[in-house]
Amino acid sequence: MKRKGYLNFSGKLAVIFTLLVGLIIMGQSNIEKPIYLNPDQPIEKRVEDLLTRMTLEEKVSQMGNDAPAINRLEIPAYDWWNECLHGVARAGTATVFPQAIGMAATWDPDLIFKVASATSDEARAKYKKGENGLTFWSPVVNIARDPRWGRTQEGYGEDPYLVSRIGVAFVKGLQGNDPEYLKIVSTPKHFIANNEEWRRHSGSAQIGERLLREYYLPAFKTCVEEGKAQSIMGAYNAVNGVPCCCEKKLLTDILRNEFGFDGYVVSDCWAIFDIYLNHHFVRTAEEAVALAVKAGCDLNCGDTYQDYLVKAVKDGLISEEIIDRAVGRLFKARFRLGMFDPSEKVSYNKISSEVIDSKEHRELALKTACESIVLLKNKGNLLPFDRDKIESIAVIGPNANVCQFGNYSGTPSKAVTPLEGIKNRATPKTSVYYAKGCEIPLGPFPSIQVENLIPPGAKKGQHGLKGEYFTNNSLYGKPALVRIDKEVNFDWSWGPPDKKIPGDNFSVRWTGKLVPPVSKTYRLSVIAQGLFRLFLDDSLLIDNLNGQAITAEDITSREVISIELKAGHPYDIRMEYCEDRGVSLVSLGWDFVPAKDIEEAIKVAKKSDVAIVVVGTNLGIERESRDRANLDLPGFQKDLIKKISRANPKTAVVLINGSPLAINWTKEKVPAIIEVWFPGEEGGNAIADVLFGNYNPGGRLPLTFYKSVDQLPPFHCYNIREGRTYMYLKEEPLFPFGYGLSYTKFEYSNLQIKPKKLKLGSKVNISVDIKNVGTRKGEEVVQLYLKDVVSSVIRPDKELKGFKRINLKPGERRKISFALPVKELSFYDIKRKKFVVEAGTFEAMIGSSSEDIRLKDNFEVTENSK
Repeated sequence: MKRKGYLNFSGKLAVIFTLLVGLIIMGQSNIEKPIYLNPDQPIEKRVEDLLTRMTLEEKVSQMGNDAPAINRLEIPAYDWWNECLHGVARAGTATVFPQAIGMAATWDPDLIFKVASATSDEARAKYKKGENGLTFWSPVVNIARDPRWGRTQEGYGEDPYLVSRIGVAFVKGLQGNDPEYLKIVSTPKHFIANNEEWRRHSGSAQIGERLLREYYLPAFKTCVEEGKAQSIMGAYNAVNGVPCCCEKKLLTDILRNEFGFDGYVVSDCWAIFDIYLNHHFVRTAEEAVALAVKAGCDLNCGDTYQDYLVKAVKDGLISEEIIDRAVGRLFKARFRLGMFDPSEKVSYNKISSEVIDSKEHRELALKTACESIVLLKNKGNLLPFDRDKIESIAVIGPNANVCQFGNYSGTPSKAVTPLEGIKNRATPKTSVYYAKGCEIPLGPFPSIQVENLIPPGAKKGQHGLKGEYFTNNSLYGKPALVRIDKEVNFDWSWGPPDKKIPGDNFSVRWTGKLVPPVSKTYRLSVIAQGLFRLFLDDSLLIDNLNGQAITAEDITSREVISIELKAGHPYDIRMEYCEDRGVSLVSLGWDFVPAKDIEEAIKVAKKSDVAIVVVGTNLGIERESRDRANLDLPGFQKDLIKKISRANPKTAVVLINGSPLAINWTKEKVPAIIEVWFPGEEGGNAIADVLFGNYNPGGRLPLTFYKSVDQLPPFHCYNIREGRTYMYLKEEPLFPFGYGLSYTKFEYSNLQIKPKKLKLGSKVNISVDIKNVGTRKGEEVVQLYLKDVVSSVIRPDKELKGFKRINLKPGERRKISFALPVKELSFYDIKRKKFVVEAGTFEAMIGSSSEDIRLKDNFEVTENSK
């Protein structure tokens, strides 16, 4: 038997030995810790170390947006695809700010910086919860050269200077100001000249070098040089015949070598696929992926890189060194986001989930919505309404009781419709009546109503059409799905009709009876992205099944037919639709609105003290993948406005839309109009605040409102000198760029320009006094435009070169100054291949819009660029 003391001593030795072994192992662990996992090492060394440990297949696997985990290297799976155009999207609850075009209408970069900062706070908080990544594909800084573009709403307007200032503010707000870590990655898009939806996968924008440099590139340049954006998204389209995502001139020569971009480039989704299948620029997928990566496109949204890039390397089309360059750029971004570092080391990880759609962020959304509202007309000072004297209000229109958020929207915890906002702000004693009045149809006319359709073999009281859905795009074989559809009015852009039906290459046949409610000459319309035919009593009325899919330019000439129909007569109707373009929508409509809908609207308008008609568009009319054929209010909304304004002369029209509308009759006849864009989750309250005078509107138009498409060149024309934008439009617009009214008035005086003669490398200082000469406090957007009086090349009639939004009390005066470097007077010389300044006279114009110039004077530049 061993002594107790010996046992104690032995046990102590064992403990000491165990501790020593543990310390040795820990020491070895620290010694052997990979450089790429050591946060104390420079990022360049971490990237270099990681690349040496990866196989070619592993590297390529990381070059798609949905990158898989590499467990042996402790690399977690990561999806690069996230969106935050106006708040975090695609990831649960988030604050929904006004759509981008509304943010531009604030003309307030400081405010937009706050919006972007709030958005990135929510993005970080949601990342900690596992709801999204940290690389976001925003903002859109494509310039809106044509208002028919379906994504006009996503950008910041038609002027390169305004787009640049708002864009830089948004990028900076997203990426944060930590010297070591990025808050999130901002990805300005789509590089470059992405301005058509109908042919974006196959079209080429033909652009001269001067316009490319002066008009299409500046916003990207400033987002890179000033905003320090760490990612750029390449566009689907080609420029001058070369697809953007494989154009070395754009992605390397200009973006990196000239602008100094040091981040990564991502393709638009499946744009690499387009290079060989739609643009036919090369013959094979291997050639396409090799060309794109060599040109400087590092990340592919889609699976084309992952499927073909390894083979491209083995076939000798691209070297592994170039693959390393691309993958290195991607991991540099992930290291800068702190994804491989201890959580406590990254300050942004401390952001709490309490910020998500918080009270403070909702207040910011309300402020932004208020600042974005543009007062277009206010005859006789109808607005603001005196809520204490109004006993009844009629709120009418298809956008009155819905929230239109726009493309790439998140989901708020709650949202306020215009009707709710008006009820919130009206006095308790005020009666608020509502009537929808009419619909916003997908096509030119409302869809044929369900009560006028009867399916084959219908039971008593059953209405609609029999829909037969096929898993091919030729109506062949047995349908995979048969159901009764209430109407033919579908937008399947974001998903198939049913889980049994594929998202692409399907077809549908609808059959039944059409029973007209009244005898008259009807106009039947079909609008579709795809191919279609329409039969009535076995007579072929519209045939597009063997032709081309409708485009923005020929849509009105190929979709409508007039036919005499008798009330109560059952006509056999058959509609066939074949999806074949990747985007699916189809609508069968007619020019008939049930009388009861209009009558109800007129009734509430007549019995109310004032009427508010809320009209506009929605994502069925304008959005990604859908351009507009015209600028008119869709459907019967114009007729609705006419009838309501005649029933109640005290009518105000509220426009909810993402791009300009040609509201000529409304401008002439209706006393008050406000433009509110897609105003976000607090939009209803903001609208009511402006209507009732709680907020004095100060928003300005970030693009021209044209009278009709007749004032525009062909949609595919990228030469803005052909009459596009305020810079080159020769005719009077409906509303000019920079336009917006107020409930008060501002006086401009004392324009001073110093010096009056200046040399290269100096600055011209331009100042003006602004005084509020009205009775309400209000905000004015002071705008500075310049004109080269005599130039050797064609220059704009005027160019925006500065602006400031100021708030003045009644009687208050403030001096506003602009310090303008002479280089801002330059143009791109195609012979010398650089920007130059010509000696000569320049005119400075200061005013409240591009057309409302209050003061102007000249100054001289006395020497040319060398």
